[in-house]
Amino acid sequence: MLINKTVQYRVHGMDCAQEVSLLRSRLSRVNGVRDLRFDVVQSRMDVEYADERVSPAEIEAAVSSIGMRCERWARNSSPGPEGGGIDRVALFTWGSGLALAGGMAIEAWQTGDLLHTVLVHEHSGHQLATPVLLCFWVSILIGMLPALPKAWGALRGLRADMNLLVLVSVAGASALGEWTEAATLSFLFALAGRMESWSMARARDAIAKLLAVAPAEAAVIHGNHEHRVAVGKIPVGARVRVRAGERIPADGHIVEGISFVNQALITGESVAVEKRSGEEVFAGTINESGTLDVETSREASDSTLARMIRMVEESQARRAPSEQILERFTKYYTPTILLLAFTVCTLPPLFRGGGWGEWFYQGMVVLLISCPCALVISTPVSIVAALTSAARHGVLLKGGTFLEEAARMRVLVLGRAGVLTLGTPETAEQTKLDGAEVEEIRRWQAWKEDQGLDLPLTPRTLLASGAKGEVVRRVERIASRGWTAALREESTSLILEGQCDAPRPGASDVLSALRKRGVERIVMLTGDPGQAGCQAAEAAGVTDVEADLFPAEKAARIRELSRLYGQVAMVGDGLTDAEALAESSLGITLGTQGTDMARETADAVLMTNDLGRLVFLVDHGRRTLRVIRANILFALAAKVLFLAAAIAGMATLWMAVAADMGATFAVTLNGLRLLRTKQHPTV
Repeated sequence: MLINKTVQYRVHGMDCAQEVSLLRSRLSRVNGVRDLRFDVVQSRMDVEYADERVSPAEIEAAVSSIGMRCERWARNSSPGPEGGGIDRVALFTWGSGLALAGGMAIEAWQTGDLLHTVLVHEHSGHQLATPVLLCFWVSILIGMLPALPKAWGALRGLRADMNLLVLVSVAGASALGEWTEAATLSFLFALAGRMESWSMARARDAIAKLLAVAPAEAAVIHGNHEHRVAVGKIPVGARVRVRAGERIPADGHIVEGISFVNQALITGESVAVEKRSGEEVFAGTINESGTLDVETSREASDSTLARMIRMVEESQARRAPSEQILERFTKYYTPTILLLAFTVCTLPPLFRGGGWGEWFYQGMVVLLISCPCALVISTPVSIVAALTSAARHGVLLKGGTFLEEAARMRVLVLGRAGVLTLGTPETAEQTKLDGAEVEEIRRWQAWKEDQGLDLPLTPRTLLASGAKGEVVRRVERIASRGWTAALREESTSLILEGQCDAPRPGASDVLSALRKRGVERIVMLTGDPGQAGCQAAEAAGVTDVEADLFPAEKAARIRELSRLYGQVAMVGDGLTDAEALAESSLGITLGTQGTDMARETADAVLMTNDLGRLVFLVDHGRRTLRVIRANILFALAAKVLFLAAAIAGMATLWMAVAADMGATFAVTLNGLRLLRTKQHPTV
């Protein structure tokens, strides 16, 4: 029986969809490789393979055969040169540039005609001096050297990637005697690769700043002394001391001390919060003033920060719809461009009497200009930058898909408890239940356990369980006052409490802001009784209320709203909301208040209990879509403009590479602007 395993690699040199296609083509021919997943921004490749047919060493050798290098993935590994040594690709790039500059300088000194030589391609066999030729040959050789293995891999896989196209173009320009242009093309292509790597490094660094915040060690108190212990080895229940200026090493509760704690990393709050004994603190946050003794409540691997890190990393593997559309587009785009280039090469010489060399040259220009790098890279860079920026503002999303869903939100569904209320109910009245009433409550509890649901104690659920008698009337009276019913064990007695939960301040302002942004309908769905639901809804300005719902009924209502409106978002924080959250196009929960089940099911987590983050999420999603659309339009416009110039015979090979490089660089920088989101008025 074959056992499949998965190994993760950091692939050095994987900065573009071209490299992904090359890797996929090469590794798909390796016997035993089952599945491949790529994250370009993080330079990560996941390989699922049959352990008995192929080994990791063979996978690594296959990657090396196409001029790339991989190493086992580690969160803190660097995509830079191996072992921190010399970056050979950078040396080749700048060596090619220096040789090109030297040749041009000699040519300019000897002829004074450099500008004409560079800008005009006459294929006239213009004789260059030997020193100039030597400089250009060196520039071509060392500039193209890193691309040769990739070009060979593309040729073997019958894929016309940019490395192969540039190699053919350099060979063609050399055959036509255009040595200046061939050398310029070699250097610019090498430079384009360096700039692409740099722009990807910017995105990686932004994520790394989010991830590399937890301290490596902490001061653990043992009796009357302290020991420095690695954070990963601190057990639950340990007591750690955090001094002013230090980061808190693990989630926990303060047992001694008062201080202001900067929680911006976790919650996005820009102002430090005063923390006292008994209050919760999070790993990675900064103790700004006094000394705190903290009792840890979670291991480092399960802290709020660790879960944030996992969400940010996993979110990059989930492609947004715009990325999927672009991938489908490029499937048709590439063969179309190949056909266009072939047409440019052959039809004019056949029917207009043009020279074959001249039109072969223009065909190569068409191919180089049409490289889809700028189109393909524009969306993932923007998505990753937007996800990282959202995390900085206390909003974690499980993928770029959900940014787009937030931008298109038409309906918002809200739960009651903990969403439109504070989620901290206070006891308004309490009653000790007698024996018969306790028996009916036990009947209800057994029924609830059979249902497998954490249903609230309401008149409806009591009746559904078959309970009857005075206890039902007591719960009905509690519900009629707008309270919710709860049970509390006290020694041998069972206490029935009527609890009231205060409305969440500012909820009406948040919902008003969402309506101004085009959210057409706001609905409250709750399993609590009608009067409690109506009171919370009225305080928030919600008029569309459905109460006393079972979880399946909430989910059915979400499905109906999705059928009518399309994009439906839901905010919920309880176990009974999980099914409805899963049915919504964008499920949102509250990070510090929501249940674990809600957090697992939801697509977005607000790391504070501030509903104002909803407005930020909608605005941020729409800004992200605007940037993506602008990038796509710019990339397409640049392609069309230079294609027209190429067909008219006004473009050169080096101009084609410069255009592709410039467009790729421009859309990448534009996407990275999303990292610098200004402070939002609701955050």
